[in-house]
Amino acid sequence: MKAMVLERFGEPMTWREVPYPKPGPREVLVGVRANGLCATDLKISDGAVSSVTLPHILGHEVAGEVVEIGDGVEGLEPGDHVTVFPSLACGACEACRTGRENLCQRAPRMGFELNGGFSQYMLVPGCNAVRIDRAVALEEAAILPDAVATAYHALVCRARVRVGETVVVIGVGGLGIHAVQMARIIGAEVIAADIAPEKLRAAEEFGAKVVNSGREELPARVKALTGGLGADVVAECVGGDAVSSVLNESIACLRPGGRLVVLGYAYGQPLLVDTAEMIYGQWSILGTRGSTYQDVVAAVRLVESGRLKPVVSARFPLERANEAIAVLRESPPLGRIVLTS
Repeated sequence: MKAMVLERFGEPMTWREVPYPKPGPREVLVGVRANGLCATDLKISDGAVSSVTLPHILGHEVAGEVVEIGDGVEGLEPGDHVTVFPSLACGACEACRTGRENLCQRAPRMGFELNGGFSQYMLVPGCNAVRIDRAVALEEAAILPDAVATAYHALVCRARVRVGETVVVIGVGGLGIHAVQMARIIGAEVIAADIAPEKLRAAEEFGAKVVNSGREELPARVKALTGGLGADVVAECVGGDAVSSVLNESIACLRPGGRLVVLGYAYGQPLLVDTAEMIYGQWSILGTRGSTYQDVVAAVRLVESGRLKPVVSARFPLERANEAIAVLRESPPLGRIVLTS
């Protein structure tokens, strides 16, 4: 079979032959049909993720069709459509035992410490393959474990958004457009901020009030839209080199008792906060890491029911992954770029 292989950090991947995998006990062989592209793939390609070793096959947002099943796999059949939860949690540590397997320190991840989905076929533990209705396009199914389930984990599990609260989503990209939808599903009022008019139009179509933060002062506009109080929750979905300044702006949007949940990040970019303002504001600042298996299942159910729409902005054949990576690096799109095979 063929795969896109990263052989040197900072250089293009190579489309070449790799060994064809055979499923062992409790494994399934998935014929990969789609991979979502994430900003983390840029960090991996550049060598910023220290746990990644070379040569390496990227891809942690994967969907496809079950081709072959190993001994001991239950609940799956050849031909089933699946999306893949990428973390191989140990199941025994305190984090796993309390339903927080995204914090398991022993868990290698597909596309990170393990080879991922930028290949024609992929071995997956049967318990990591989440079956999804065939009516859902596999290009959409691929982005559920990260772009959608990460937004679910951030807003439902970490920020604990409640009906009637006001949520500000900063950055309407791959995470942000799904965070907008998730907050609306919960029953919150949503304000979406970005500098790209086309992204703001999309957020508006999903029921958000919008602010062009390149033209308006975001904290002042949020206060104006909330009767002078500010937001109950701010979801920062930008990351990159601008993340420090965006986080300061995010904090300024909070009302007393508000919660900031940080989805976008960059290595070496600090968050600076006035401790007195934090104490008097009684703010909560929350990190959020990926998703749990149950978050992925919840995301699948929301999509199968038609309540949430995964947003795919562009499609590239897998063998043109280097071109897709360049597009992502140049201009992060609305929704996700997806590689197809």
